Amino acid sequence: MKLIIYGLAIIGGLTSLPAFAADPSWTKNLIDPHPLPDDFTLPMPCGGAMVFRAIEVPSEGGVLDDIPVQMGQTSADQGYSNYIHQSPLSAPFSSSKTGVKVYYIGKYDVTRNQYDAIMNNGTCPKADQAGQKAMNNVSWFDAQDFSKKWSIWLLQNAKKDLPKRDTSYGFIRLPTESEWYYAAQGGNKVSNTEFLEPTWPMPEGIEQYVMAGSELANGQVQTVGAMKPNPLGLYDMLGEVGQMMQDYYHLNRVGRLHGQTGGIVVKGGNYNFNPSDLNTALREEIPLYDANSNQPTKLATMGFRVVIAAPSLGSLQETNQAQSQFAELLQKSENISSDTHQLINNLKNQTTDATTKAGLDRIGAQLDSDARARNDAQTATMRAQIEASAALAMNIWEHQHTIQILEQSLSTLKMLNEKQKSGITANITNHKKIMKNSVEGYLDLIRQIADASSTIDKTKQFSMVITAFKTRQLDNLAFFADQTQNLLSTPKKQWTVDYVTKQISAIPAAQARDKE
Repeated sequence: MKLIIYGLAIIGGLTSLPAFAADPSWTKNLIDPHPLPDDFTLPMPCGGAMVFRAIEVPSEGGVLDDIPVQMGQTSADQGYSNYIHQSPLSAPFSSSKTGVKVYYIGKYDVTRNQYDAIMNNGTCPKADQAGQKAMNNVSWFDAQDFSKKWSIWLLQNAKKDLPKRDTSYGFIRLPTESEWYYAAQGGNKVSNTEFLEPTWPMPEGIEQYVMAGSELANGQVQTVGAMKPNPLGLYDMLGEVGQMMQDYYHLNRVGRLHGQTGGIVVKGGNYNFNPSDLNTALREEIPLYDANSNQPTKLATMGFRVVIAAPSLGSLQETNQAQSQFAELLQKSENISSDTHQLINNLKNQTTDATTKAGLDRIGAQLDSDARARNDAQTATMRAQIEASAALAMNIWEHQHTIQILEQSLSTLKMLNEKQKSGITANITNHKKIMKNSVEGYLDLIRQIADASSTIDKTKQFSMVITAFKTRQLDNLAFFADQTQNLLSTPKKQWTVDYVTKQISAIPAAQARDKE
């Protein structure tokens, strides 16, 4: 993004910020040492800027759509804090891709240069390489103040650079824990299996990705972006400084968060940790106020990064959509448990006691909630079935391809002795047996998808899975998922081993194989 020095504009209802004297010393390296073509950049006072990464979240497209994010670790060690649980996640902004929405998170921790550009009351301290270290020794309230002041400045001076949700412009805030965790683990860029690991994939070893430990960090904050990024292009998600969250800390009550609200949630560990002890499940509670100073807590090991967020309802139109989609979801839930709902209604008609009627209403509402949860689980299961069917179809193609090569070897290699021919023949027989079982398993998945509840929009689930495959540059699996969707549109009488085998065998290698 081209950098522009913005003048001050005042919008009614917003507090005016002081004018800033532009500082021309913000070189590209002070803004983004590792630029990528799809970075999103917002301007700051003094000629500065901050770079964000767009985080794709699977979505059917509705206002009320979200996904469950599995957070935490299965180990009971520090389970009271870090144990596995689910948290819902959605994103506010539309995308050019189908099947996803996006939110934006800072590519790096907020640096001292960036913090000073916002917080120094109209002056512009010189931006330099020393200011490229992550900002630390700030409180949660300081981070909130930074977010507020920058949001106001953007709305006054660079509103058109902000992403919009319908008619509402975005604003700056700290990330929620689920937003941070999803982005840290690699989001839509990693497989479901990789997402459940303690950290994102680190093929070169954790020491290449994490600024922590005595050898690398030397007991102090270092320059941001010095290590390798995670799959989404985010730097220093572990180590460097601990990152403060927007939401408050809660203990874990074996699979769900406890009801008491505590202090600050800080994620990612910090530079004092041993790198091998760091993982994305780690969460610390830091008191809002320091018991010794009686002031807001500030730590040398604690900093922050920000996200671009938006109102949940960006316009009257979205409010109407939310109302309509809620009614649709409620109707689906009531249909799932229609017999029980009818019984509850009959009981309500037979009683005049207000307390009994209120109790029956609560039972009905709980039934609707349970039915919605079952429908959500079935939807997630369908997406997993689509992914599995694509992988199985690719596996079937590979077996066919191997069989063809072996059969050609038998027919063309005249120098083979009888023992070698017998070995190849046995290999072909084994591949055919495995392939037949794979095709039967593939057809079983097809039937399960076809027989799923009519309340699930299959077209949207395929779209979400195909987009996720393409995001991970698995175009071959995206192709096989599309083939699965095509098979579903054919008459069921064609769903046979011979038909599927013939269809998959006709796929050229250029589409069946990973281009890498």
